[in-house]
Parts: sequence; C-alpha cells; structure tokens
Amino acid sequence: MKPYQFAAAVVMLCTFCVAASADDIRATIEANNAGFIQDLLRGDAKAVAERYTTDAAVFPPGAPVARGSAAIEAFWAASITAGVEDIELRTGAVESAGDLAFEDGVLAITDADSKTSEQRYVVVWKRVGTEWKLHWDIWN
Repeated sequence: MKPYQFAAAVVMLCTFCVAASADDIRATIEANNAGFIQDLLRGDAKAVAERYTTDAAVFPPGAPVARGSAAIEAFWAASITAGVEDIELRTGAVESAGDLAFEDGVLAITDADSKTSEQRYVVVWKRVGTEWKLHWDIWN
C-alpha cells in the first residue's frame, strides 16, 4: 500500500469513527430524555434531579434559575404538583465537543387541564464519568 493510500484509509476510518461517536451520543441523549420523561410522569422529582450534574442550572421561562441538585429537585417537584399530564421531547440537532454535548429540540407539555403548549429548548449535556447528564437546561 502506498503512503497516500494508507493516509486516505486512515482519514476515512477516522471520519467513520467520529460519525459513529456522534450517533452514539445522540442515541444516549434520546434514551436519557425518555428516562427523564418517565421519571417526571411518575412524579419522581428526585430521580429527575439526579439526571443533572450536581452544579447544573435549569432556566425555566418566567421563573428564577434553579441552580444545584436541591433547587432543581424543588423546581421539578413544584412542576409535578402543578400538574404535568404529559411531556414530549423531540430532539433536533446534537453536536459534541469533548465532554460536552449540545442538543436543541421541541418540547410539548400537556398540563392538568389537557392544554398542550410547544416550546423550543437547548440543553448542554456534560459527561460525568461514563454518564451524560444535563448541565444547563433552558426552554421558552
């Protein structure tokens, strides 16, 4: 094999590995979102909060920022009490750089009165050990 053929093969292999990695991260994020929804609809604010990093921040529209595990658990407990009937997260784009990943998408929330509203969201995910956790979570 000539040197340029070897170099081309390495570039093609690396491109495949990066694409596979991006697909893996997207699949992991979508699985985490499904677990988030299950925890929320089950009424388990503690389990929802455990999906975030310990120094995470939630930026809900029209409300104070919830920073840290205790504040995030309290925020989601109040949301559950207010009556979230259903939630859907539709992932749009996912990009990553090192131990951070960035997701945007559409959020559909159905409240206790069966009124559904759609909003856009952006999440910064952070790899903690072998897990991807929500780090900054904002929607409007």
